[in-house]
Amino acid sequence: MPHHDRRRNVAIQKYFNEGYSYKNILRLLQRLGIVISMRKLKRILFSLGLARRKPNCSLAHVCDTLMTEIQGSGSLLGYRCMHQKLRVIHNIQISRNNVMNLQKAIDPIGVAERRARKLKRRRYITPGPNYLWHLDGYDKLKRYGICIHGCIDGYSRKLIWLEAASTNNCPAVVAGFFLNQVKSLKGTALNVRADRGTENSNIAGIQRLFRSNDNDFQAIEKSFRFGRSTSNQRIEAFWSQLKRSLTQWWMNFFKDMIDDGTFDESDEIQRECLKFCFLQLIQKELDDFKLIHNTHRIRRSNTNETTGGKPELLYSMPNYFGATDFMWNVREAEINVAEAYCRTPNVFGCGNEIETVGLYFMNENNLRFPSSFQEAKRLYGLLLRFINGLENAYHF
Repeated sequence: MPHHDRRRNVAIQKYFNEGYSYKNILRLLQRLGIVISMRKLKRILFSLGLARRKPNCSLAHVCDTLMTEIQGSGSLLGYRCMHQKLRVIHNIQISRNNVMNLQKAIDPIGVAERRARKLKRRRYITPGPNYLWHLDGYDKLKRYGICIHGCIDGYSRKLIWLEAASTNNCPAVVAGFFLNQVKSLKGTALNVRADRGTENSNIAGIQRLFRSNDNDFQAIEKSFRFGRSTSNQRIEAFWSQLKRSLTQWWMNFFKDMIDDGTFDESDEIQRECLKFCFLQLIQKELDDFKLIHNTHRIRRSNTNETTGGKPELLYSMPNYFGATDFMWNVREAEINVAEAYCRTPNVFGCGNEIETVGLYFMNENNLRFPSSFQEAKRLYGLLLRFINGLENAYHF
């Protein structure tokens, strides 16, 4: 198969698994410079064995996958979000109704617990993607040494970034998250909004630098808006969703480790080991959650104040929804200046000493990094015993 055909088929399979309609798959392919007809697309899908209504695996495999998800943070997901995760992350084709019925059968208590009233929020209107980014830190796992920082586009509700690190209070680290996306997107939002915490000071300066060459009424100082965290509506609403769907499970898991004596949050070495063993696993779950969020369908507001659709499409193809992209291009020289005010956090989240010992221990015992919470907990216990053994030998 020619390289361009292979590239085309990989893209088609990716967009199909993410749940895009055939019409939107063709639009997304056009953005990659691939132009084919609807008839050709259907022939390719048939040749790849991809069909919306045709199951691609056994019921037993679906049940096993659901059971695995329900044992972990997936126990917080409703049937719509679980359906999206099965399709996007696990590549399982199944109807939404079947997911709902299977969840009722496998996890009836969880289904009952998720039934709750919706919070009525105030009006929110923004004219298009990249008009306003909302960013904020999330501290629900901070007592365990793990902090989360995120940014969401106000119009499309696309997550721009969702990062786990050992801190979300360091201005240089938070600014690094921002600059990484500016470089990836080749631009910044017209406006950025955050609370008045000192962690946002570098981003404020960088954003105002990027918008210093314009004379519109929102340029320079007004391009970065400070406000109370509780009134930063888009990101606060997302944090509520993240807690219901993911972080509440991890909060309960770490509390159980405290209760059974496995983890002492006042012990600095244990906190460092916890980050070494769990941070990358939590980041993987955040990456999965970000992908699911950006490809799920948002229902249109009853008041017609927000546009319905998938965040990724609303963000990348606003012209199809009657909106305008407000992306502000950033010059390379400005990015070079901003680099001096940014820092990349340690990928393991721990200090250099624990990182060195941890990598040595894993290499000596031929261990791989955990892919599940069970593996991470086991590695945590083994690493802690190894470090305690080193301390005892040293004192001896």
